[in-house]
Amino acid sequence: MIKRGKWLPYLFVLLLMVTFWLAKLISDNKEQAVERQEQKVAPILENIIATSNGPYQWPLKETGVLQDFAEFGQASLFPNLYHSAVDYFAAPGTKVYAISDGTVYFSGHEAAYGGVIIIEHTPKGAYSLYGHVSARRWLIEKGASVTKGQLIGYIAETNEGYGIGIVPHLHFSIRLGSPSDYPTSGRSNWMTGYTTEHPAFHQFVDPNKFIAQSRLYFRNQRQDQHATN
Repeated sequence: MIKRGKWLPYLFVLLLMVTFWLAKLISDNKEQAVERQEQKVAPILENIIATSNGPYQWPLKETGVLQDFAEFGQASLFPNLYHSAVDYFAAPGTKVYAISDGTVYFSGHEAAYGGVIIIEHTPKGAYSLYGHVSARRWLIEKGASVTKGQLIGYIAETNEGYGIGIVPHLHFSIRLGSPSDYPTSGRSNWMTGYTTEHPAFHQFVDPNKFIAQSRLYFRNQRQDQHATN
């Protein structure tokens, strides 16, 4: 028999086990909800890729990930939020390119970004955002038509926007729809870099996965055509 007062450590262990179990249950439920959302938009992504004029390309010639898509609570300036983009290491002055054909919806300076460019892609269905681009050096003009691989700007110095932090980089995101589909202010606004929920629930897609999927689709198309010739 456990003596009076000696049961407290056992109760503590039990409560700890229950807490871990509940945390895992909540985490699993969140992951499943994200998977369902990704499955829901998968046909939309497939159609965007299939109707594009060739595969999407990377916005930088060389990339290394500083902060990945959907990472949570990693930025001290944006605690308890999900990252809606991928941050790529890049030295100031590094060239930034359009990932596909489209029209420049926005180009200008924003305090959190320094310079930021948003391109609506053709055929319509998605837009891309390029943040921490230098507004001091040069930005492509708003309203300009761009083609895949066209130069649109250069990576900014860290003192050009408070949201850049101490490491120069490109903040790059892809989102379904048009910027006009989203609010002009608030956490889910049309150029937000962080979300309160997983970014998939705000129609953001993983840029690395999307571009890789695009390139794989057109590679398979070429192989199929070669096989039939």
